[in-house]
Amino acid sequence: MKSFLANHLSRRGRIIGEFFLIVIGVLVAFTVETALDERQNEQLRDEYYSRVRADLISDKSAIESRIEFFELVEQFNQDILDWLESDAAVSQDVLLAAFYAAEVWPFVPNISTYQDLQSTGNIRLMDNIDFRTSLAAYYNKAGASASGFNPSEDYRQIVRGVIPSRIQAQIRVNCPTTDDRDQRPTGFPPCALANVNYEQLTALFLPLKNDDLFRQTLTYRTSELGVMIYLLSQQLQFADEVLQYIPSL
Repeated sequence: MKSFLANHLSRRGRIIGEFFLIVIGVLVAFTVETALDERQNEQLRDEYYSRVRADLISDKSAIESRIEFFELVEQFNQDILDWLESDAAVSQDVLLAAFYAAEVWPFVPNISTYQDLQSTGNIRLMDNIDFRTSLAAYYNKAGASASGFNPSEDYRQIVRGVIPSRIQAQIRVNCPTTDDRDQRPTGFPPCALANVNYEQLTALFLPLKNDDLFRQTLTYRTSELGVMIYLLSQQLQFADEVLQYIPSL
C-alpha cells in the first residue's frame, strides 16, 4: 500500500512538474514574442518618424522657395498697377513685369507617409499625442488652404492673351525662371529680348489702361497673392510645430 501511494504521488509530482514547465515555457515564449513585437513596433515607429521628418523638411524648403517667389510676383503685380496709373510708355520692364505677374508655382505637400499611417492603422504606434495632433493639423490645414495656395488664372489668361506668342517664347527661352513647374528657381534675373516691336506692344497694352475689368482682375490677384503668402507662412509654422515633437533618432 505504501509503495502504491509513493508511486502515485511520484507520478502526480511529475505531472505537476511537467505542467509547470509547460506553463513557464509558454510564458517565456509569450514574453519573448511580446518583446520582439515591441521592438519591431519601435523600429517601425522610428522609421515613420524619419519619413515624416523628411517630408516636412522637404515641404519647408518648398514653402520657403514659394514665399520668396510669390513676394517677387506680388511686386510685379504692384508694378503693373502703378504703370496703369502712370503716363509711362510700354517698355521691356513693363512687358516683363506683366508677364512675370502672371507666374504660378503650385504647392502640394508630401502626404504619402501620413496617408500610409492612416490607411495601415500604424498611427497607433505614434504614442506622442501632441505629435499626432499637430501632424493632423498640418495636413488638415494644407487641405483647407489648397485653393489658397494657387491664385486664380483670370489675370494670367488676359495678359498671356495680349502678349504675342512669339514674344512669350522669347521670354521662356531667355528667362529660365518661367513655366518650369517642377523645379523653378526663385528670383527673376534680367534678360534681354531682341526684335521686340514696342510700337506694336503699345497698341496692345494701352487699351488695358482704360479696361476696368483688367484693373479689377489685377487688383484682385495682388490681394490673392498677399493671402497666399500668409497661408504659406502659416503652413511653415505648422510644419515647425510638428517637427518639434519628433524625437532625435
